Amino acid sequence: MSNETLTQLLGEHAFDGSPLHVDMAAFHVPFDDRGRTGTESSVLRAARSTERLGVRGPIGCGKTSLLRYTLDDPTGTIAPIWVSVAFDDDQVVLDVRRFAAHLIQSVVRDAQRAGSLTARDRDAILTAAATRRPLPGSERRLAAKLAAKFWVASGELAGEVMSTLEGVNLQRPAGEVLENVNRALEAIAAFDRVPVIVVDDSDSFTRRPGSDSTRDQLVGAFFGPVLRALTELHAGLIVAVHDEYLEMPSFERARREHGALERLLAVPPVVSGQLGRILGRRTQLAADVTSETALSTAAVEALAELNRARTARNLRATLGIAHAALVAAVDRGADLIEQQDVARAAIEQLGTERGG
Repeated sequence: MSNETLTQLLGEHAFDGSPLHVDMAAFHVPFDDRGRTGTESSVLRAARSTERLGVRGPIGCGKTSLLRYTLDDPTGTIAPIWVSVAFDDDQVVLDVRRFAAHLIQSVVRDAQRAGSLTARDRDAILTAAATRRPLPGSERRLAAKLAAKFWVASGELAGEVMSTLEGVNLQRPAGEVLENVNRALEAIAAFDRVPVIVVDDSDSFTRRPGSDSTRDQLVGAFFGPVLRALTELHAGLIVAVHDEYLEMPSFERARREHGALERLLAVPPVVSGQLGRILGRRTQLAADVTSETALSTAAVEALAELNRARTARNLRATLGIAHAALVAAVDRGADLIEQQDVARAAIEQLGTERGG
């Protein structure tokens, strides 16, 4: 290893904790590869059987990466409908009709964006995704248009969905709006795809600044009446569930009274060996080198301990520390990221001298 290679890793943002959604599948290291099964395979099985699944874990533990890796596969049969509620007002998660209208608007918007791509651009994105590689730089600016919703890349399918949903009166009762959604889902199924509604940012909408509703109200309404209404749709349902919800009476009451989620699946902890594989994947993609030639064993172990005990399994935060350690190693002209770099980065990122 050389300082020049470390500089290359830095320039390629090798330890970026928040990559583009379209690139997340390329960076993800499957938990099932640890010689065990039951994580990626369980999510895929739930999607194929249209089970209503909650994927739980703390912030930054890898819920989104897990779902993107498992569901965003242009060669597969799953049609994930990613529905974000992070930037909407409270009523979207308090009112069933508003959420149904938001769902329709999300699907139409995705189809429109995908339809605006040229065939060449679409092929470049699909090829990178199918080979589990990050997008080339020239295609990164196009990624937001497709937004990793590969099922809408089919022009004919997008047209069917658009013709079904455009012009729907979103002011009608929730049941009527959802019936229009069902017709669009049937069009997707006719193309031999399994539609699955995915909400992976539930922790964002419950923390929105300036909200007029309490977190209990938002959690209770969304995981109760709103998700219950979605069980009427001919689709699977996968929702990211923050661990804090499990301690909230409103969440438990919503699950008990409405039963929208049939099962909760916990994201496994990232242990030392798993973190080593993640760092190895990042360094290989960025500079075609192994993690052993970029980080010392002691540095990897220090990062794993930070992830376990200090960052509360927030892998994004741990990767942020790895990035800061990389900067420190480059700045001192080193050929390898050492434990001392991790210790210095932990102090910088966590604001304490107990990081090493």
